[in-house]
Amino acid sequence: MSRKFIAAVLAVSTAIAGFSAAPARAASEDDIAKLLAGAATIFIIGKAIENSRDKDRKDKTHKKKTVKKHYTHPNVIDHQPIPKVVPRHRHQFDRYTALPRKCVRRIEGGHVKRVVMGRCLERNYNSARALPRACRMKVATQRGTRRAYALPCLRHRGYTLARN
Repeated sequence: MSRKFIAAVLAVSTAIAGFSAAPARAASEDDIAKLLAGAATIFIIGKAIENSRDKDRKDKTHKKKTVKKHYTHPNVIDHQPIPKVVPRHRHQFDRYTALPRKCVRRIEGGHVKRVVMGRCLERNYNSARALPRACRMKVATQRGTRRAYALPCLRHRGYTLARN
């Protein structure tokens, strides 16, 4: 239904209610029942209007999508699409470069025995920023706490140590 029609109906009903106004009196059970029935009727009509609007919107916005099939030669039995190459990530290239052995330190206390020191890696390893954060930890040195990477964690993720 249009908004103009609903507005006109509301205006007419408000005008009629104003003409038929009676002096104030206590409400009886019949009056309360009539009031509730009227409110329920208005609620049901409003819901019907809302549902019809929602249905109209869904019909306009959701059109059937056609699925395009790839072309296959009539003599080909296999109907699978051509596979695509997945690009390698930067971290996979970094794993082929060995970590410098001179950056490895032994530590005491904790569950990790050997770590690779962060500052040493920054100076001697080009891809130090690409190391996994899950392996990062802090260790206490004579000059305060420093950043390090757990060696077993790095090995588990494919990193190796240089032989020299």
